[in-house]
Amino acid sequence: MEQQRIGFIGAGNIAEAMIRGIITSGHADPGQIVIADVNKQRQVQLHQTLGPTIASSNEDAAAEAAILFLAVKPFQVVEVAGKLHGVLREDQFVISVAAGTALGRIREAVGPGPRLCRIMPNLSASVRRSTIGMYAEPALSDADLAPVYELLSQLGKVFRIEDESQMAVVTALSGSAPAYYVMMADALIRYGVSQGIPEELATAMILGTMEGSATWALNARVPLDQLWRRVVTPGGTTEAGIKHYDEKGFLEIFVEGLSRSTRRARELGDQ
Repeated sequence: MEQQRIGFIGAGNIAEAMIRGIITSGHADPGQIVIADVNKQRQVQLHQTLGPTIASSNEDAAAEAAILFLAVKPFQVVEVAGKLHGVLREDQFVISVAAGTALGRIREAVGPGPRLCRIMPNLSASVRRSTIGMYAEPALSDADLAPVYELLSQLGKVFRIEDESQMAVVTALSGSAPAYYVMMADALIRYGVSQGIPEELATAMILGTMEGSATWALNARVPLDQLWRRVVTPGGTTEAGIKHYDEKGFLEIFVEGLSRSTRRARELGDQ
């Protein structure tokens, strides 16, 4: 990637998270990253915060980049891609970060030429701990995709998805799920505060518990449905909480939320 530029069309939250992760990894200097966004104030803000170069237009950002991310809203991605027709080259990668939009629609918009992928990262890219689902055109081998893997691996773990229809599920599990985890943490913290524990202490305890639990689960050698039962003592405190969740159908409600997230990802692809 030396001396090659990385482009972002769209400078919203996910673009900022990815740019921050790329820069802090040392993989690219700020000046190697070029951004374009219709919101000029947002461009300036991101430039002042992280230092990427501001392109004068989407076309200029596309022309300069070896790897170009389309980080716009799903309903905008096909239109934005279409305006790059004739600008993009065969040696470029164009990577959509938009939920729902199939690569076939983007290919129709840009025409022949660039190599296409779509990804679903999450905001943990800013601290280089994202999980990233990636679907690439089937003709592209892992060797062809080496520059993409090299870049995205700076942001976390990359998983190639072979069936594009599964990207909607990846959106729910990877793209959306951090919000659900943080919502749960927020609820736990609020409960602690309501019981008189100082907010700073409750926050440190809950976030530390989440981090420790994730590490514990990652290193466990037993299925997760067996692992969490190790915390449960018959007649104890954990069992009391779990019985209430079971009575209220907590898991069913949670899974239904994931189902609705998946459904919405598929709906966005039809727009």
